[in-house]
Amino acid sequence: MLLPSHPLVQFKRGDHICLFYRDERMLVQTLAAYLAAGLNKGERCFCAQKPHLIPRIFAALESLGIDAGAQASKGALEIHTEDEVYFPGGRFEPQTMIEMLEHSIEEAIAAGFTGFRTAGEMSWALKDTRCQDSNCCDQLLRYEKLVQEAYPGKPAIGLCQYPLNGFPRRVISLVLEAHRMALEETMAGSNHSTLTIRQGNYLADIITDRLNPGSAYHYVVQGQGSFDVLSWGVEATMEQALSCSGSIMAELAANRGAPSLSTNGAGRSGY
Repeated sequence: MLLPSHPLVQFKRGDHICLFYRDERMLVQTLAAYLAAGLNKGERCFCAQKPHLIPRIFAALESLGIDAGAQASKGALEIHTEDEVYFPGGRFEPQTMIEMLEHSIEEAIAAGFTGFRTAGEMSWALKDTRCQDSNCCDQLLRYEKLVQEAYPGKPAIGLCQYPLNGFPRRVISLVLEAHRMALEETMAGSNHSTLTIRQGNYLADIITDRLNPGSAYHYVVQGQGSFDVLSWGVEATMEQALSCSGSIMAELAANRGAPSLSTNGAGRSGY
């Protein structure tokens, strides 16, 4: 049975998130909750997915109480294959894609939706040869950077899906740099999910229990490329954990990493 909600899909306008997954079952569960959240807020949801996952996503939405057929009929939900979205002219062109994306955001608002929410599978870049040059991963990274530059301030949320066991480490590292947020689904059978926020030279991991969504949001702040914990704490909501960890990273940046003890709200934190 699917969980009624996912504790780490409460994103806000302008967010551009990469989702690293190991297991398609957990991927479908996360996507269903992410899309359900958008549909419940009156957003238009647009997806590019592997063909065999599309009926599973529709079924998962139904399990969450979403009438997926009705949402699709009124234009609120569109789920297409990767070929239909990324290769409409037979090849992947980053600039054309970003222009189409920006037009789609404007079109959704003009149609009366409150925002535009996307979810796109990126594993095609591992094997596909229909890019403008021979290195599809480079083309994909260029596109991701364009999205990261375009999304802040727009009424849109984007989720990009990457199988952890597919892409080379170099590409995964560059993907992380092209997103402010990264959501990692843990191994199948584990109860936890981790959302990583990047701010300058600092990272904050927000960890929650999928079986008890909303019970607590633990966060850990570290320097990029370092295993040393600079701050830690726990908050009652994801918004509070995001705010607290964000403030800590901003303070660290302002003080160039100089330690100072702080406590925020109901949570506890320290350097």
